[in-house]
Amino acid sequence: MTIEDLRRTFLFEAFSDDQLRWLADHAEEVAYPAGEPFVTDGEPVEALWVLLDGEVQILRSIGGRETVVGSGTAAGTWAGWLPVFGDVSVVTARALVPSRFVRIPKATVQELLSGGYPVAMHLLQGITSGVQNFAAMAGQQEKLAALGKLSAGLAHELNNPAAAATRAAKGLRAALHDRDARALAVGRLLDAEQAAFLVGLARDCTGRATAVVGLGPLERSDREDALAAWLDDRGVVDAYDLAPALVEAGLTETDLDGVTARIAPAALADALGWLGASLVADGLTAEVEHSAARVFELVRSIKEYSYLDRAPEQEVDVRDGIETTLQILAYKLRGVAVERDYAPDLPRITAFASALNQVWTNLLDNAVDAVKEGTHGEPRIAIRTAPAGDGVMVEIADNGRGIPAQVQGRIFEPFFTTKGVGEGTGLGLDTSYRVVVRQHGGNLSFTSAPGATRFTVTLPREGIGAGAGGADGAELTTGAGR
Repeated sequence: MTIEDLRRTFLFEAFSDDQLRWLADHAEEVAYPAGEPFVTDGEPVEALWVLLDGEVQILRSIGGRETVVGSGTAAGTWAGWLPVFGDVSVVTARALVPSRFVRIPKATVQELLSGGYPVAMHLLQGITSGVQNFAAMAGQQEKLAALGKLSAGLAHELNNPAAAATRAAKGLRAALHDRDARALAVGRLLDAEQAAFLVGLARDCTGRATAVVGLGPLERSDREDALAAWLDDRGVVDAYDLAPALVEAGLTETDLDGVTARIAPAALADALGWLGASLVADGLTAEVEHSAARVFELVRSIKEYSYLDRAPEQEVDVRDGIETTLQILAYKLRGVAVERDYAPDLPRITAFASALNQVWTNLLDNAVDAVKEGTHGEPRIAIRTAPAGDGVMVEIADNGRGIPAQVQGRIFEPFFTTKGVGEGTGLGLDTSYRVVVRQHGGNLSFTSAPGATRFTVTLPREGIGAGAGGADGAELTTGAGR
């Protein structure tokens, strides 16, 4: 390593010849092959490494995943120990190609910083840009992780009604063909009065279906067997296929006996076959209608959640946002009792509505994870809203495992998480804090013990601008990171 090697680095280009000679005497040149790390995340680091030639890559763990946060080929690119970083590395640095470095021990770095050497500004600029780049990458990854969670949940919720609608639509085509064929057969055998009676009975069944909602599987099966036997005795084709539709419509053997009193025996089998086929078609139509309505409701919920096509700043009722979030998280809430205690006189507040929905998502997602990992009693989440001064208060409580006392002071720190590797990014509560406190001038606090964790959000009626945030609060930055 020569003085000229050091001078051509941007880090030391302002050094005098004497300063460069001193540095060369107190540092050493080290060569690294491609792919070998010279600094490792989580391990002690005792020197500052400065690239002379080659290429270096910097990586950091974000949400349990190793992410590239920087790279460089410029002579002077650095990584390793500085007083502000401590003695344990938070990044991994490695050579991408065979590379030469200046290894500067800790004592020499301290002398450079305290002895008036013209290097501090370069290091400070590097730290600042590195922090900004890392924050931007972490935020972007958090947005993608949040979008992935919401997409997975929405896909899960949409799959059931979409699959049901598809099955029902396929069955409906066959049912309509069957009904039309039976109608042609029975139409030649009934007079106008009998046909009107049969059509009226089919329509009346629509309002009687609720009578069988409470039937257990065994009782329903017994009724189907009894009606199938009744139909089979009277020569109805496909009796065992039609019986479930008749039971679903609330018809009993007594009702069918009433049909025999109005329809001649020669037409009875065709008449009952047409009735059963009509009820099957009606049931399938209702299933398509219900499934389509569920899809529409889910799409409406995600649109309300994100406040698409609306200004970021809205006058909102926080209860609406909480309910929309509960619908989005319905796939995770199965098996968890949700108790609501909403104050009827809750004032509306001015807020970045989409950003607040991210807060409810983070807190509810954490609560669900907590109760699923262990509870005191049945899994339960309680949500309460109430007026608070001129604004509102929202409490989200769970009876899960609680937050360990030794980490409670750290849960709002960025990247701190109690979840397993790859399960949490540690940005959820940090994001929630920034949205509530900095963007809305509110407060976010919590208490926690085994079986009783409660997060409390207070928001003023006109809080936007009271903190340090701005309209960018409406961006999607959801995360879950208790």
